[in-house]
Amino acid sequence: MPTNLIVRQGTTGSAVTPDDAALISGSTANTPATLFVGVGGDINVVTLGGSTLLLKNIADGTFLPIQVKMVKATSTTATDIVAIF
Repeated sequence: MPTNLIVRQGTTGSAVTPDDAALISGSTANTPATLFVGVGGDINVVTLGGSTLLLKNIADGTFLPIQVKMVKATSTTATDIVAIF
């Protein structure tokens, strides 16, 4: 399993369209995405380590301090999601 032990700030980002099969564009083991959720709701993610997590009731304007490689469309109700690398 890849590990990313370096604490760093994002230097680039892109809008995320939830998809049940596609990785977040630009996400790799060396540049996993953290997420900003513009409009809250539930968000279904696959972490860098491969775990699928359904995070419920995320508030508007939340930064999620986890490393993710996918935002699944199934069960995701949050919108205006931005990946930060």
